[in-house]
Amino acid sequence: MALKRTSEPFIISTGITESAANTFTQSEVQVNLNPLDQEILLILAVDIDVFNPDAITGQNTRTTVSVSTSSQTGVVGLDSSACIATAANEIKTDGVAMVGFDRLDNVGPASTLIDYIGILATNNFYLQTLGANNAGAKGGNVRMWCVRAKADSATYAALVNSELLSQ
Repeated sequence: MALKRTSEPFIISTGITESAANTFTQSEVQVNLNPLDQEILLILAVDIDVFNPDAITGQNTRTTVSVSTSSQTGVVGLDSSACIATAANEIKTDGVAMVGFDRLDNVGPASTLIDYIGILATNNFYLQTLGANNAGAKGGNVRMWCVRAKADSATYAALVNSELLSQ
């Protein structure tokens, strides 16, 4: 795979909030790549700050956020080839005691930012969020460390096809 970096690392910061409590919500983020130059985005690291779920006596609550290369109909997990990163915060209860849990796949960048964890070949990526049993709308904030790169023609075509077919 022939990839040549064309920029220094930079950060994309964005966020998402449910349109209503416990309602799947998705937003699209434009990255303005140049397809004529076969420009791609190498994703070096992703940090997801998921909003805390509500602590409600007798209710298990959850907030989830995912970042994907294509539009989705639900929050995606690492089992999806379209998933760039995903995170969740949960509060579990037995009706009396409550315990909080968090799950994330990547937290912040490595100190060197040399290797990439994902490739974006189209002009956008998507954020998804969904809460469970919360009294109010939840979501989270996302920060991605990226570099722009150029791919050779065959690699670019394969990356775009793979991304579009991974929906």
